[in-house]
Amino acid sequence: MSPQSPHSVSSVIVEQSGSARIGTRIAHPVLRTTLQQFLRAGAWVADRGPGPADLIFRVTRLSEAPARVLGAPRGVRRHPVFFDSFDAEWLWSEPVSDPRIARDSAILYFHGGAFIAGGLHSYRRHTARLGALSELPVFSVDYRQLPDAHPNESLDDALEAYQYLLDHGFAPEKIVFSGDSAGGGLALRLALTVRDRGLPLPAGISVTSPWADFDSTARMAHPNAKLDAVLPAAGPDMVVRRGIAIDGVLDPSWSVVNHNFTGLPPMLVQVGSREMLLSDALEVAKRCDEAQVPLRLQIRESAPHTLIHLGAGLLADGRDAAADAAEFHRTILAAADTGRTAA
Repeated sequence: MSPQSPHSVSSVIVEQSGSARIGTRIAHPVLRTTLQQFLRAGAWVADRGPGPADLIFRVTRLSEAPARVLGAPRGVRRHPVFFDSFDAEWLWSEPVSDPRIARDSAILYFHGGAFIAGGLHSYRRHTARLGALSELPVFSVDYRQLPDAHPNESLDDALEAYQYLLDHGFAPEKIVFSGDSAGGGLALRLALTVRDRGLPLPAGISVTSPWADFDSTARMAHPNAKLDAVLPAAGPDMVVRRGIAIDGVLDPSWSVVNHNFTGLPPMLVQVGSREMLLSDALEVAKRCDEAQVPLRLQIRESAPHTLIHLGAGLLADGRDAAADAAEFHRTILAAADTGRTAA
C-alpha cells in the first residue's frame, strides 16, 4: 500500500490510502442498493422477537450450503480436520509443504459472518488466496455460531484449534492469528485469552474490519453508521440483542476493546474508510497505543466491509490489501526466525 498520509502515534502507524480505484467506487453503490437492503430486511424481521430471530439466524446459516459447489482453487490442496464440536481444514499450495508433515509456520484463520453466517466453503477461495500470497498453509476454523452456540463457545473452539496446532508441533512464534469481521474480533479475543491463561502467544495478529465491540453505542454514533455499503446500521446491534446478550445483559468482558492489550504481539488491522466497523478498528488502535503494542492500521478509501480481502479476485484494491497482509505475515515470521537464530 502506498500511504497518502502516514503518521506515527506512539506504537501505532496509521496509513490512509489514496483514492479508491474504479471497481471499488462502483462496488459501493451496487452493494448499498442490493446486499445491504437484503440484510436490512433480515435484521428487521429478526428484531420482531426471539422466534423470528432464531429463524433468521438459522436461515442465514443455511446460506453456507450452496457454497460447497465453489470447491478449492486449482492447485490448492485441502485436508479436513474434525473436532468434537466443530470442523476445520488445512489449505496449502506449492511451494508450501504439506503442513501435516512440515509443521513449520501457519495462519490460523477465523471467518466472518456476524456469528450467524460464513464457513469453510464460502471462505475457501479467500483463505487459499491469502495462504498462497503469504506462502503459508492456512488452518481455517468453522467455529460454532448462533443460534446454537454463543460467541463464548466460539472462543472455546478457537482456543481448541490453537491448542491443536501447538500439540502438533507448530511453534507459537511461527503462527499468525487472522480473521475478518466477527472472525477478526474472535482472533483478537483468542489472543487475549491465550495471554491471560499463560499460554504462548503467536507471532502476530492480522485482522480485517474486526467486530471488536459488542456495545453498539459508539458505532451507531459514528458517521459511518449511515455510510456503510454492506452493513445496515441496526444489523450488528440486532445480533447482539437477539443472540449475544443473555437475558438482556451484555457482559463488557466479551468485547475485546474493554481489555488491556499489554503483551499482545504486533498487529495489522485493515478497514474501509466508510465502514461502520471503522469505529471498532479505531478503538483497537487506542488499546494498542495505551499498551505499546505495535500496530499498523490501514484505512482503505471507500473499501466495502469484508470486500477489502474477499473481493481480491475482482477488485484491484482488494488485491493490494491481500498483498499487504501477506507481506505482514512474511515479515512477522521472518522476525521470529531471526529472533530464534539469535537466541
